Amino acid sequence: MGELFSMEGRYNRARYFWIVVFLQIIGYLLGYLLGMVVGTSGGDTSTAQALSLLISIPIAILVAFQVVKRLHDLDRPGSNYWLLLIPLYNIYLGLVILFKKGTEGPNKYGPDPLEPNFFPGIAQ
Repeated sequence: MGELFSMEGRYNRARYFWIVVFLQIIGYLLGYLLGMVVGTSGGDTSTAQALSLLISIPIAILVAFQVVKRLHDLDRPGSNYWLLLIPLYNIYLGLVILFKKGTEGPNKYGPDPLEPNFFPGIAQ
């Protein structure tokens, strides 16, 4: 769980995909529950909007951490995350992040996440 709050290390494609899907589902569920609570209690919409912002910002930060780890697997620096803000190039980079195989073997960001002994302390 602590690995979600770090930009250290590398994620392969599958691990990145499933963690981001999990985070998005958590964000949507929290937003849905918040909408139900505010809607049934007769609260005003500005309160719901403020609370949903408080939910979406931490989720977006956690997703950004996961993108940086995926970029590390592609042997790219985490600062390439900001390239996702460039229109059209963000589509290309997003597809690269999702579909391109990472660097084989260790790189400057850590060991290969697909190696059998990637998780230290676990006998295989």
